[in-house]
Amino acid sequence: MLSLYANTKEDIMFAYNLWQWIAFFIIYCLIGWIGESLYVSWEHRKWVNRGFLHGPFLPIYGFGAVIILISTIPVRNNYFLIFLFGMLGATLLEYFTGWVMEQIFHVKYWDYTYDFCNLHGYICLGWFFPRGVCALLLTGLVHTPIEKLVLSFPAIPLMVIDIVFTVYFIWDMITSAQEAFDLKKIILENEEVQRMQKRLDVIHAFAEDDKQKFEDYLKEKNMQYNKSKEELTKEFEAKLQAAKDRVANRSEKAKTHATRIIRRNPGSISYKHKEEFEAIRKRIEERMQSKR
Repeated sequence: MLSLYANTKEDIMFAYNLWQWIAFFIIYCLIGWIGESLYVSWEHRKWVNRGFLHGPFLPIYGFGAVIILISTIPVRNNYFLIFLFGMLGATLLEYFTGWVMEQIFHVKYWDYTYDFCNLHGYICLGWFFPRGVCALLLTGLVHTPIEKLVLSFPAIPLMVIDIVFTVYFIWDMITSAQEAFDLKKIILENEEVQRMQKRLDVIHAFAEDDKQKFEDYLKEKNMQYNKSKEELTKEFEAKLQAAKDRVANRSEKAKTHATRIIRRNPGSISYKHKEEFEAIRKRIEERMQSKR
């Protein structure tokens, strides 16, 4: 078997086959999960199964390692370019992943907002240099024994392991995404209750004889103002009760899903729904403390 980092004339840019690349992805997902779970657990003084997925895998580390390996193959004899390519590749991956996840789920699962020289909270300058160093360590030290291990596997057993992992990985991604969507739904439903309650409070606050002020408020909010205060009150009371019913009827399974994903990501935050997200986190913490 050829090594991509063997420094021989026989080197071939893509000497690894698909199954070997998948094996590298699996291993680096696992290594990333171990490292980050230990670090976050030490930081919070309790065990944290870190990451978006249920299983012991952090895909961003797997993708990051594969991107670094591929991008540095052409420059594997130039330490500076390995540092530069690895740093840029890992940083771009983190920014893109963070942006996509926030757009889909309305939650930041990591946040550098308060770190020096950050870009939209997805990446920050402080991690540029460590990523370059990690690229050097990966290509020059870490990957060598992992490469030997993977290349030593017979083709059929390696393919079977990869297929089993791929099936599990897809299932885990689907179930974890469902948990994230359940959290998003709970946030939006709770926000709807708060929004309806505020509007109802405003309607109650207007005096009966302050009709013009009341109509001006409705126009400002693009609401119908051809109804009486009593009619609007009944309408919003009904909407508020319906919103509360949706929250109350949200299944325990969905609530469990939301709890799991917040506990796996203690540093997560939602700037789009900050108040409600923090209220949900607080309720989860109170519920966990009551069970101790």
